[in-house]
Amino acid sequence: MRILSSVVLAAAAASAVLGQGPQKCSSLHTRRSAHSLSTDEWRKIGRVLAQMHDSGELDRFAGAHQALFESVHGSTTFFPFHRKFVQEFEDVGRRIDGTFFVPYWDSTRDYRDPARSPILRNTTLGGNGQGPDGCLQDGIQGGWTMGFPGDHCLRRQFDDGSAIEPWVPAEVISSYIQSDDAIAQFREHIEYGIHGAVHLGLGGDAATRFAPNDFFFFMHHANIDRLWWLWQNTHRMMDYNGPGTNGEASLDDVIPHTDNMDFGDARAGSVMVLGFNRMCFAYDSAPAPPAQYPGANSDDHRMIHDARLPAPVFSGSSDTAGLGLEIMRIRRALAGSAALKDDFPGVAALGAARGIDADVDADACTCQERRAKRLVYPAPMSEMWIRMHGFDRARVDGVHREACALIDRLNNSTYVSPY
Repeated sequence: MRILSSVVLAAAAASAVLGQGPQKCSSLHTRRSAHSLSTDEWRKIGRVLAQMHDSGELDRFAGAHQALFESVHGSTTFFPFHRKFVQEFEDVGRRIDGTFFVPYWDSTRDYRDPARSPILRNTTLGGNGQGPDGCLQDGIQGGWTMGFPGDHCLRRQFDDGSAIEPWVPAEVISSYIQSDDAIAQFREHIEYGIHGAVHLGLGGDAATRFAPNDFFFFMHHANIDRLWWLWQNTHRMMDYNGPGTNGEASLDDVIPHTDNMDFGDARAGSVMVLGFNRMCFAYDSAPAPPAQYPGANSDDHRMIHDARLPAPVFSGSSDTAGLGLEIMRIRRALAGSAALKDDFPGVAALGAARGIDADVDADACTCQERRAKRLVYPAPMSEMWIRMHGFDRARVDGVHREACALIDRLNNSTYVSPY
C-alpha cells in the first residue's frame, strides 16, 4: 500500500466546473491518526480550535449541521457531504495555522473499552463530563461555553455512566470494505454501525444534531471518510448509487449547504477522488490519491501493491502491525469456515492467488500461545438516535444483527483478534 508522507501546506485547487476537467491539487497534507499525535501537537490543535471558538466558526459549523441534518443522513449523500464538511472545517483551521490538519480517530483501536482510550485523556479530547449537565472540564475544549443552539457548557455524557459501551471491531469494518459491492450497502453498514456507536458512546453534545460543537465530530468523520476511501480503492472509486437527496443518487447531485455554509455549486462528483478539486489531503494509513483522475467505470485507480493479487486487501484498522496479523489469521480461519469466505472475499482471493496453505501459517504457534481475545458485540443504536435520524428501525436492527452474527462466526472459528 502506498502511503503519503506529510506535506505541509495544501493547495486550494479550484473545483471542477463546466467545461473544465478535474483540477489536480498541487500539494497535499496528510491526516494522521489521532493515536500518533504528541502532546505538543494536541496543544497546537487546541490553540486553533480556541480561535475558531472565539470567532464563532464552531457555532457556524454546528448550526449548519443541524440545519442540514435530514438532508445529509440516511442516504448516500452522507459520504460526500461529510467529506466536504470536514474539508471546509480543515481549511478554516489552516487559514489560522498552515500546518493544521484534522486527525482521524480510528475508534476500532479503542472499541473494547472506549472510555480508556488515550484520545479521551485530559491532554487530548478530555473525558466524561461532570455534574448534572455533564459539562466537560478537561481536555483541549475543557470548560468551554458553546454558543449554538444557545449558550451552554460543552457536554459529554458517556452512555454507560462512567464507562462507554463497546463500539464496532476492526474485523467487522474489514468485512464491509471487502464484501459490500455497492456504496449504498456500505453506507448503511457504516452509518447504522460505527458512525452512530461513537456519537452515542460519548453522548452530550456529540449525540445531538449540533455535534460539531465537540471536536471529536471532525476526528470521527475524518475516520469515516478514511474508511470510505479504503472502500473506494477496493471497489469502484466513482460508484455512487442508492437513495440521494432527491430520488436516486447521482454524481451530479448538489451537495446540501446553507447560506452561511455555502459550498456553491459543488456536486457529489467533485469530492469523489482525493487529490483533486480541493480534496487536497491524504491519510497516513490508506492509499495515496491516484496520479490521474479515474474514469467513471474504471478500475485503474486501485493501488495494486502485489501484481499477483486481483485487488488490494484493506482493514478497518489503522494499526499496521495488527493489520498484518488480522489478515493472516482470517486467512487461516477460512480453511475451516466456508461462510467466512463470503465475509472476507479479499482475504480469500489473497490466499488463492498465492496458493498459501492456511494450516501451516507462520503465525500458527503465536496464536496457540496467545490468550484468546474473543470479539465483543457492539452496542445497538438507541431508540432516540433512530427517531432523531428518521431511520428504518428494522434495517438498523438488521445491521446490528448482521455484525453480531459475523462476530459469532469469527469467535467460533480459529480466529484470534490481534486488537
